[in-house]
Amino acid sequence: MLKISIRTCVVCRLKFSQKLLNRLQCIDKKLIPYSGMGRSFYICDDCLKDEKKTEKSLYRACKNKDNYIVQLREIFANG
Repeated sequence: MLKISIRTCVVCRLKFSQKLLNRLQCIDKKLIPYSGMGRSFYICDDCLKDEKKTEKSLYRACKNKDNYIVQLREIFANG
């Protein structure tokens, strides 16, 4: 029997299958897709649409205040 990995969205705190979430990380105050090394966090697709709540959670996840919504748009516009 296969084990399904469950992860928590940092914005809404709901639990989802890992495959349904977007995995990101902060390196040097920049938001990037997960590179395979270091700490990361997950955001669900519904929370990506609610920019105000998402921005506040990104401040907490990245331990920094920056313009993360613009960076988030660039990440998901490119791929």
